[in-house]
Amino acid sequence: MSSEPRCPVDFDHHSHAFAADPWTKLRELRETCPVAYSESYGGFWVLTSYADIKEVAGDDVRFSSAQGLTVPDKKNRGQRSIPAEMDPPDFLWFRRILHPMLSPAAVDRMTPVIERFVHGAIDSVIETGSCDFVHDLADPVPAMSTLYKLGLPVERWKEISEPLHQVVFMRQDNPKRAGVIAQLGAVSDLLYETIAARRESPRDDMISYLVGSTVDGRPVTDEEVKEMAYLTIQGGFDTTGSAISNALIQLDRDRDARKRLIDDPSLMVAATEEFLRFEAPQVALARTAMEDVVIGGQEIKAGDKLLLVWASANRDAAAFENPDELQLDRFPNRHMTFGLGAHRCLGSNLARRQIELTLNGVLQRMPDYEIDLDAATRPETVGIVYGMFDLPATFSPGIRWFR
Repeated sequence: MSSEPRCPVDFDHHSHAFAADPWTKLRELRETCPVAYSESYGGFWVLTSYADIKEVAGDDVRFSSAQGLTVPDKKNRGQRSIPAEMDPPDFLWFRRILHPMLSPAAVDRMTPVIERFVHGAIDSVIETGSCDFVHDLADPVPAMSTLYKLGLPVERWKEISEPLHQVVFMRQDNPKRAGVIAQLGAVSDLLYETIAARRESPRDDMISYLVGSTVDGRPVTDEEVKEMAYLTIQGGFDTTGSAISNALIQLDRDRDARKRLIDDPSLMVAATEEFLRFEAPQVALARTAMEDVVIGGQEIKAGDKLLLVWASANRDAAAFENPDELQLDRFPNRHMTFGLGAHRCLGSNLARRQIELTLNGVLQRMPDYEIDLDAATRPETVGIVYGMFDLPATFSPGIRWFR
């Protein structure tokens, strides 16, 4: 197997420097070494070009998801995200179970509920003329929508959301994460309690549906239901919230784009795709090579970890014209924010709808908002999710819609 020499780079996607400006580093890698090797975290490959990432993401035979999706590997390896950390054929069984719950039709049925959460969140701050877009809007709306979908207590969104923030926004070596395993254990306990209750008395919610499902001719186990519900929570909270925050920042910087969306709300569907492309909230996920292969001219050995940087693929000039420009009506827009191939994010329809409705709500009721970027806080790591810790804003006070 002939190949070019290995391309070593100094790359740590969890570093403070990367969090401050990931785009310059990713552009440099795309242009100089799109399949690079980093010694960080025991060593892994960094894929930054659209074509190379597409090749790997579409091949579940040579590149496994079952060996873990993050670099470094998550500390709690006893937890297996179902079906994300599975390979065919088992993966396909569980994906078929989840699909009806997250289909476009299911999202349409949930739209009035999401709208109520959006405007309820806006109502809580609209009279004051100031808010934090993360804590008051981008966090609660996706969290409450996800919990409602599952059939979990919506009012407990904050206690469930906080440990998830620590996992994705703090480095694993941060001592502030010391209690996160116990907090996440409490979330698992809540899921098990709800699963047991639904087996006794089903309701019209997602956990009841999962409890009553079968896989490969057998009933799903409580553990499998828990992992599917847990993955729905993980995917439904921080990534969607970060996409909302990122879009609000872009519309604060580009007032002409904001005016276009206010004047023509029909642009919001296409604009949402462009926000997702421009600053992908899910920065990267990993695969593991199952055999020796050559990708981008580099020899990759069986067992090697590969980090697929979706956010970089979305800025690849070989795939997108003027990739560093935000174009609200960009078409086509085949971004990789939700992944590619069989493992493409099942919750993409729900995420899109939440982003669209939340941005519409802000532009309708807080059209003159201004973000204090000097006071805003970026997380210490954006290696998993690219979002914000804090995002203070001001706007002209308005009236509540609900009492």
